[in-house]
Amino acid sequence: MTDKHITLALDGTGGDNANAKSMAAAVRFAIVLHPDLKILVFGSQKLKDALDREKMDKDRYEFYSAPECIAQDEAPRKVLEGYRNSAMRKAIEAVADGKASVAISSGGTGPLVVLSRHILGVLPDMRPALCARIPGGKDKFSFMLDLGANAVCNAKDLHSFARLGHAAYKSIYNENSPRVSILNVGTERNKGNAVVRGARDLIEQDKMLNAYGFVEGDRLFTSDADVIVTEGFTGNVALKAAEGVAKLFLDRSGIKGVFSKLARPDWLIPWQYNGSVLLGVQGLVIKGHGSAGADAVGVALHEAYNYASMNLINSIKKELNI
Repeated sequence: MTDKHITLALDGTGGDNANAKSMAAAVRFAIVLHPDLKILVFGSQKLKDALDREKMDKDRYEFYSAPECIAQDEAPRKVLEGYRNSAMRKAIEAVADGKASVAISSGGTGPLVVLSRHILGVLPDMRPALCARIPGGKDKFSFMLDLGANAVCNAKDLHSFARLGHAAYKSIYNENSPRVSILNVGTERNKGNAVVRGARDLIEQDKMLNAYGFVEGDRLFTSDADVIVTEGFTGNVALKAAEGVAKLFLDRSGIKGVFSKLARPDWLIPWQYNGSVLLGVQGLVIKGHGSAGADAVGVALHEAYNYASMNLINSIKKELNI
């Protein structure tokens, strides 16, 4: 391992299907893929045993006992006041203390957002939002936010999401003027509620943004826009609906299942897109899918490594003039 390396902090307890074997396999995948990567793993004794069975170089990861797992629907006050030895809290604290560049967790969205805001702090005049990379065709991607951090939003919040998404897309893809659209029930200017119409006006008035009107739900995966803005409730429902349709086809049995898999383009395989970044906080936090398996957790670690390598937070701050 080189003297100059990137360190990630992994919550090894979160997720609907979290199991020690999958987490350990994901850690192995990530450190094999990136020779300059080190991972701080927080979790239970069962996870420690699974990591030991992988027989990895002990210089490439460190295990810390943090067996507490925060319930997905835990009240924000209890999240902040308790769970001092939870893996999620410990991973975020590692970023705050400068021991890691990114925290990764597949735990509950609510607890993750609450702890990230509290421990890391929020960028000035920004409303944090979960942003995911979604496919738009072969080698084409869009960013969509918010995907669940904020169930209720106003026009100013959506404008904040547009600025954050613009800055992130520009930083990651080196695109000078990303097209920013708002998810709506139609593309006409008079369509939608007062919130989306107000957000459209704010985005159009912002000279830093390339306003691209509205986009409908059936155009989410067509690369019609580079940044797609919506409030967390609608964004989460839209993405999970798309995942459900994909899973319906993937789970077909018999000859229909074979042809379904053959017809599906490689860029539509869902686990490739695991890992939403929580934009708007003073540090890098990646939210993995709660039902993710080893492959998807490995992808989230890979994405976290890439974001740390490009110093994404500083790039976003520079784009936002913060």
